[in-house]
Amino acid sequence: MAGQDSYGQNITVASLTDPPNAETLARNIADALASHSVMRFASASARSAALTGTTAPVEGMVSWLQDVNGLYFYDGSAWQLMNIIETMPWTNLSSLGSYAGGYSASTPAPRMRKLSMLGTEVWEYEGAITVGTLNAAVTTTAFTFNVGHRPASGRGLSTCNSSHYATRVTVNTNGTLAFSVPTEAGNGVNKVWLDGMRITNPAA
Repeated sequence: MAGQDSYGQNITVASLTDPPNAETLARNIADALASHSVMRFASASARSAALTGTTAPVEGMVSWLQDVNGLYFYDGSAWQLMNIIETMPWTNLSSLGSYAGGYSASTPAPRMRKLSMLGTEVWEYEGAITVGTLNAAVTTTAFTFNVGHRPASGRGLSTCNSSHYATRVTVNTNGTLAFSVPTEAGNGVNKVWLDGMRITNPAA
């Protein structure tokens, strides 16, 4: 009678007393190795079509989808994303909206990218914006993002600027990117950095 592997992985091992059957022997080995490896599929629909019936997914299975370059594991009821996917590469802000009068790209150029991390969307920003006039203690719009790059709820962050004081940066639901510096910073700020800005789950 056929037995199980020594590691408890439910891999069928033929016994010497089993009737000779090269096809069954080869299939048992191939199916066992495939189900315990990283299986590759063209898409989620292709995976669903392949993993059904006797080959239905079981908890702990891992698969790679080629169309989205995603690594997934099966938790017993659904496939969960494991890796980080860059859904939008670093893109200059000038391609994502428009600057307000007196504001422009500085060096390094201000950019944004979008990631999917374990199934959660994350937006990241970097670079700097040149400031024409930024009056202290006043919230001033520097840039407006096009639809598709706006969070569902307004977000507030803190970054550096050319003074010794921090900048309060808000990214609003209407797409405006606004700056505000404290009274102590005065009206001489001429550059604001976006480095370190990060919005997690912007759809929330």
